[in-house]
Amino acid sequence: MRAITVNGIRDSVITILHQHFPGISVYGEEILQGFDKPCFFVKLFPVSQNQLLGRRYQRNHSFDICYFPVVVDEGEGEGNRQNQDMHDVAEQLYEAMELIPVVDEGDGLMRGTKMRHEIVAGVLHFFVDYNFQVIKEATLEPLMQTMEQEGFIRG
Repeated sequence: MRAITVNGIRDSVITILHQHFPGISVYGEEILQGFDKPCFFVKLFPVSQNQLLGRRYQRNHSFDICYFPVVVDEGEGEGNRQNQDMHDVAEQLYEAMELIPVVDEGDGLMRGTKMRHEIVAGVLHFFVDYNFQVIKEATLEPLMQTMEQEGFIRG
């Protein structure tokens, strides 16, 4: 069984976005100038790992999934409609990001926690955490180097 990696979880999030929003571009860590809207931008916040007991560790992955909608002219009620569209996308993200298949693992699923969203400056920010425990493989070291022993019998 292979271990779950940071890139595996990131790739899983991007894959789910492609599946649930097929007509919308998805960008990884770097976003280029002049990108096409609407689009998603997946930002991975710093990953943390804490030792629990022995070889067991807790890993925490936090994501900010930004949705850039198509900019519409600020006519009467257009800004309100744009916010409604972003809230609709957020509702779909709550469903899509709850359980994601892990690319590295094959049949494993990850549960998203601490999901929330907000709209800042016309951009939807959807936050989700994927936390799990890992066990590092034990390194087998010889218990003892070599030892020579001599024995004598008196008699």
